[in-house]
Amino acid sequence: MKKNIFFPIACALMAAPLLTSCQDDVDSSAGENSNTHTYSLVVDASEGLQQAPASRALTEDASHSIKSSWANEDEILTYVINDGLEATNYSIITNKNLGNGNRFDGEIASKKAITTSSQIAFLYPGKAAQGNDKTITPVVLSKERSSLFHEESDKTQELVALNLTQQDGTAETIGNRFDFQWAKQSPKSVSGKKVNVNIGKMKRLVTIWGLRFTDDKNKPLANIDSIYVSNVKGSDVLKLSDGTFVDDNPEDEMMNVVLKPKAGKFSSVGGNYTYVAFLPGTYEDVVVTAYVGGKVYQKSYSSITFGSDKIYRTDLLKMEDTKQKAFVEVQGIKWATGNFIHYKEGSQEYWGIAPTQWWISDRAVMLNSSGREVSSGGTLQSSQFDKDLRHKVEDIDLFRYGSIAKALKLTGIGDGGDYWGQTGDISKQLSSDGKHGDIVWYYTKNNHRKYRMPTGTELESLYKLANVIPAYCYTDKGTIVYGAFFTTNASNDANKRKKAFPTKAKRYDKYTNVTALVRANKGLFLPVTGRRLARKDEVGFRDMSYGLGAYGQYMASTSAIMCDNFFFGPTEWNFAKAPKGQATAIRPILDSDDGQEDPAFAPFANIK
Repeated sequence: MKKNIFFPIACALMAAPLLTSCQDDVDSSAGENSNTHTYSLVVDASEGLQQAPASRALTEDASHSIKSSWANEDEILTYVINDGLEATNYSIITNKNLGNGNRFDGEIASKKAITTSSQIAFLYPGKAAQGNDKTITPVVLSKERSSLFHEESDKTQELVALNLTQQDGTAETIGNRFDFQWAKQSPKSVSGKKVNVNIGKMKRLVTIWGLRFTDDKNKPLANIDSIYVSNVKGSDVLKLSDGTFVDDNPEDEMMNVVLKPKAGKFSSVGGNYTYVAFLPGTYEDVVVTAYVGGKVYQKSYSSITFGSDKIYRTDLLKMEDTKQKAFVEVQGIKWATGNFIHYKEGSQEYWGIAPTQWWISDRAVMLNSSGREVSSGGTLQSSQFDKDLRHKVEDIDLFRYGSIAKALKLTGIGDGGDYWGQTGDISKQLSSDGKHGDIVWYYTKNNHRKYRMPTGTELESLYKLANVIPAYCYTDKGTIVYGAFFTTNASNDANKRKKAFPTKAKRYDKYTNVTALVRANKGLFLPVTGRRLARKDEVGFRDMSYGLGAYGQYMASTSAIMCDNFFFGPTEWNFAKAPKGQATAIRPILDSDDGQEDPAFAPFANIK
């Protein structure tokens, strides 16, 4: 059995200026990349830096040009390809910046002896593979999934996940944690345990976008709390062996980046840019969202292309505060922008469409470490982590099939749950006494915006055809609600859809933040809601920490002995019959809209 061999390393590099290109208002500075890495003891690195300042961290000068070059103590991850070693941590080499050159020294772990035929991969920045907030993580293909689905590994691997989804908007942090660059080389020479390697030009894997904003009066935006860039790739799995990304693995591709300042606020006053890095490509329906207090400013691009190793700069002018629409269209169906709910606050009572797509009952409750509700000393979370959730008549989002008069009667109903025994389809139907029928239609039929329950065929389009990813939204209380995010599969071919369900329980890392897209009315978000059994007030299968998996259960208006339901969740993906006495979620369909606003419900006034 061969022992692990640790090789001291030294690498010599010349400066690696950041290349730029053009799109919108774009910086056009450019420079030569000629990097020399040398493994093992000492390598002469006599060539001087070609560009100032002498710092690898990305910096922005007064003319908004981005500069970069190597800094003392910069680190690069190294990995011997096809070696088979699975160590606790990747080998890291460090720039000692001797003389007027750059020499990287360190030790590389190898299962086999390194020769001049060996191939070594280099990935910058090495610091990003270390610490609790690392953005480079080794992954392996899941053995429990038939699809291409990668999971984090506790050992070094040839595959690494690159995560750019959380940034602070500065060029400096991009340089330290997200400016991913890759190279592969064989040693020039090996003498004992001394290895010399010339890295040459490293391949930058990211694109950088500088953003400035003005409001609807063309005044530069200040006091920006956060910025979302949606429908650009913020994560993927890289093959260290060749510097390419794994194909056909949508579960690993988070399509958004969230920017939050380290302290204070973002501001475009004084011509300041906020920077975001992501993986290059041609993207459709890109949405940029700036949150300023209670306002949400947005700009959409139907199609936009970003190249690697480039900087783009754009002024997003005259952005307007967005409003919730009456519907979002997926697979040609006009879905309501919220589940059907009942809510009561004081003397004010509401039956109708929830104020947002993420709305669930008990959107914010104080829970202790065991997931039980407490009055104080706990953590504010959504009811998706409440192990003892019981519905209260003041806040309900689950209903029995066809039950109207007794919809708020949660326990003690003697007829199996007071459902309607009607067969066929009850969409827009009401019983002669008005006690049973389509509860959505019953409460909205006299409104300006009229809604109904979805038919089995309409609900099944989400199960069979629509693109879907695991997703989450932040509520107005700062809690998180998990669910499924659907968009139109333009091909209308089930074999060409994007489907990333199920995920397995507790795999929160597989969920994408779609708060901004939902706010922009860009897709359909269905929260995981669970179900309530007949004659019970307990809500089951909503707890996202449950080891066997929670699920959303959404009711159709179509029934026989039982009614059609769509199930989805960490371990669920099916369209099946369910007892009519069960209380489940309903996402209505817009039936008609005369263009006028319905009276606002005061307690929802500040919820967006």
